[in-house]
Amino acid sequence: MARADESEPKKRRSTSTSEFGVGKREGHDSTDFYARFAAPQVSDEDQVSDDESLRAIDQIFVGSAAKMSQVADGSVALVVTSPPYFAGKAYETELQADHVPATYLEYLQMLREVFAECVRTLEPGGRIAVNVANLGRRPYRSLSGDITAILQDDLRLLLRGEVVWVKQR
Repeated sequence: MARADESEPKKRRSTSTSEFGVGKREGHDSTDFYARFAAPQVSDEDQVSDDESLRAIDQIFVGSAAKMSQVADGSVALVVTSPPYFAGKAYETELQADHVPATYLEYLQMLREVFAECVRTLEPGGRIAVNVANLGRRPYRSLSGDITAILQDDLRLLLRGEVVWVKQR
């Protein structure tokens, strides 16, 4: 037996935006939106090359990520990185002799160089995952937004999504 309030159809409560929105999913043509972006380079090969230079390696190279000549072009499926945040940490000031950037724009240029080298090593369809935090509150600086611009606009990668991690205090 149904309760009285279950037998009657529920009336939807209006929201402040429902008057100019739609109440159901609407199809839309996003062709114009995606036409603004260069198509990603995707391989149509069925098999990975048997080239010796593309075999898995079990070596660790110590050096700058901006110069990875030991790593062959198009040989890496996934790059995972967490660059320094340019937030005045002790290790940043200790490394001044190692070309740590003095300004935020120099820092972004350094990241652009590192990411360009990472992209060089990516195989067709490869992915890069970058872990960063946004900087400061006054003024707020969206490091993730600046990195997205470098990867998407400068290096022509196709953004597949982002994950926002909300840390507990």
